[in-house]
Amino acid sequence: MSKDVFVFVESKEGVIRKVSLELLSKGKEIAGHLASRLHAVVIGYQINDIAESLKVYSDSVITVDNELLKEYSWDTYTAVFAELIKRYNPYMILGPSTVTGKDFFPRLAARFRSPMVSDAIGVDFDDNTVKIKKPLFGGKILSWVVCRSDSMIFVTFRPNSFSIEAGDLNGAIVEEHIEVTRDPRLNIVSVEKTISKKVDLQEADFIICGGRGVNGPENFQILEEIADLMNGRVGASRSVVDSKWRDYDDQIGKSGKTVSPKIYMGCGVSGALHHIMGMDTSKVIVAINKDPNAPIFQYADYGVVDDMFDLLPILKNELQMVKEEV
Repeated sequence: MSKDVFVFVESKEGVIRKVSLELLSKGKEIAGHLASRLHAVVIGYQINDIAESLKVYSDSVITVDNELLKEYSWDTYTAVFAELIKRYNPYMILGPSTVTGKDFFPRLAARFRSPMVSDAIGVDFDDNTVKIKKPLFGGKILSWVVCRSDSMIFVTFRPNSFSIEAGDLNGAIVEEHIEVTRDPRLNIVSVEKTISKKVDLQEADFIICGGRGVNGPENFQILEEIADLMNGRVGASRSVVDSKWRDYDDQIGKSGKTVSPKIYMGCGVSGALHHIMGMDTSKVIVAINKDPNAPIFQYADYGVVDDMFDLLPILKNELQMVKEEV
């Protein structure tokens, strides 16, 4: 087995996701420590432009271009990626803790009977070993997983875990040809896509999240206005989504999306553990809640015990004035 590092590059509508560039930057550091090569892996259809833009971030860009790979499906992507792993036999396979990454990386690990670390947030080195940092129990415990040198390992990382470094490599594009077949038991009936110009929730630097205390879908308007001023996104707790005040795409938590923004602002969010597990690695956590005993205050860097409907209009006005000055 080589010591090479694979990074699965995820794209959306032909645009490389920010988290993939983060992983390539960190993958370069890992490969340098292991004295190995870094390979960016791109699977899809008509991906030449994506591959060209990745040459500066990796030693090689491995592509599989096939019309059957235009839309993600666990059967095709898992089979193609598994074949690439067999051909290159890498040591570490890195991917994002996104809906796609969480879906097919465990399948890959199971196929190769290899260990997997999910929702990781950091990497460190100790002599000849690589250590993966992973939060447990809603961030109350930070664990370090040591990667054995004789075992292939799969790791998914939360978006916003690493910075993006400028690319200075000149990798070659390697076109791999793999037969792609669909599982006959699966049949895609239709694909519905929502068109949004907003930043992806998992990659947003600023998230303002509404909980049950928002008291209705109409009251999310001011959260939207603040998010727009900050070029961020509005998130929601599970109780809000269950009440159909917001779409599932906005849900943060164990049964929703995992986020790590620079600033997370919880408004009327109680702080149930399953929600905390989805945002505990945020760089700065701000909580606004009328209940001084709300659990979220245990995790907050800054807590305000007050009515959000009194505070948010003031915050909005302050942000508008700052933006006008700039």
